[in-house]
Amino acid sequence: MERLHELALAGGLEPSNAFWDKQSSAYRALAEWLHGPDLQLAVEAAVFRTDDPAQLEQLFTVHDILAP
Repeated sequence: MERLHELALAGGLEPSNAFWDKQSSAYRALAEWLHGPDLQLAVEAAVFRTDDPAQLEQLFTVHDILAP
């Protein structure tokens, strides 16, 4: 959650590691997941699985960034 939160706050949900081969299937799968509806559904579901205030704050922040 923390890494996803960091990615979202950094201005976008783009895998940014210099070692990623942007033509690889793994990179494309991650990029598609970061921009697809499954991530938003996962974030929404995670809200109901934690009662940790710090994690909830991160989840709500990410959810707001993902909202259309």
